[in-house]
Amino acid sequence: MSTAAIAATKKHILLYFSASWGPPCQRFTPKLIDFFDTYSAATNNTDIEIIFISSDRDEASFNAYFAKMPFLALPYAQRDRVVSLHRRWLRWVVDVWT
Repeated sequence: MSTAAIAATKKHILLYFSASWGPPCQRFTPKLIDFFDTYSAATNNTDIEIIFISSDRDEASFNAYFAKMPFLALPYAQRDRVVSLHRRWLRWVVDVWT
């Protein structure tokens, strides 16, 4: 699904940077899934889309972790785009928290 197609049908697009090997991610992901399921049901899935951006170290870990999620995902093979998104967004997050 293209970014334009998602943007045309959703009010909010959330990027979820996560990895299966991170304890904070392991604790937060189930809560985000619960929120997404509840909110999507209340809005007939018209308001938000979450796109998983993986920091997993291999494709098997990505596949196992992503299989638990009702979200869209940037394909694991598109590592160049993942790196670009990390540089754009995660650098800011790290700067804010340090």
